[in-house]
Amino acid sequence: MKTNTGSSQTPAAGNHRNTLPRKQKSLTSFRSRLHWHCHFIQKLEDEPELEFRAMHRELEGMKTGPNDSERLQRWQQGQTGWPLVDACMRSLQHTGWLNFRMRAMLMAVASYQLWLHWRDPALHLARLFTDFEPGIHYSQAQMQSGLTGINALRIYNPVLQSQKLDPNGEFIRRWIPELAGVPREMIHTPWLMTPTQKAKFGGNTYIAPVCDHEQAARAARKAVGDFRKQHISREETGRVLDRHGSRKGPHQTRPKAAAKQTQDNQLSLFD
Repeated sequence: MKTNTGSSQTPAAGNHRNTLPRKQKSLTSFRSRLHWHCHFIQKLEDEPELEFRAMHRELEGMKTGPNDSERLQRWQQGQTGWPLVDACMRSLQHTGWLNFRMRAMLMAVASYQLWLHWRDPALHLARLFTDFEPGIHYSQAQMQSGLTGINALRIYNPVLQSQKLDPNGEFIRRWIPELAGVPREMIHTPWLMTPTQKAKFGGNTYIAPVCDHEQAARAARKAVGDFRKQHISREETGRVLDRHGSRKGPHQTRPKAAAKQTQDNQLSLFD
């Protein structure tokens, strides 16, 4: 009820002659989010099985057998050895919230670099999110795990993400006290520190990476690509696209900004 009311009222407010361009842009973005929200809620309404099996049914067989329990536990505990990944998980455990990009990264790292079946990581995150919404959560968990068959693979590089989103290591140091004294030029790859550097700056107690993330990412991309070539049919992909593909909402024209925008739309790690 609230969503429908908000969706019906925002166009009138946004198109009012006295509405500032900045407010118009905000209301347009808000309407877009309402459409996106309803679209994902509808996915689970249309196919409740998405909570338990892959959206693209033929991709369910890509990973078989039980998950590697050690890798799963290290991911759950924020002990993968990749600072930003671990900081995000520890922050989530403490606060119950994380911004969208970091949620996606946690799920993608579990699915690709750690090669875990999507279900266990998805359940773990569901238990932690204070804003858990199953309709959005399970579709996004599968999308970030490459199981829709209609979306591009999103394999995150945890070091590049760390350097880009937390260049000074402030977020990392807040949630990983083992690295509190490590300088910014070493904070993203502490496993490359020499024994002398560790003795000087600390970091001796921080765990080594669970694997080589670049090598694991390459292996995962190849494994997914090979499986798709051998086991994926056009019929099933067409079914998924027809049932769950994005639907265009009402045409929305974004007002042009009056001045150059310098703020990134991505929420800060600290928000």
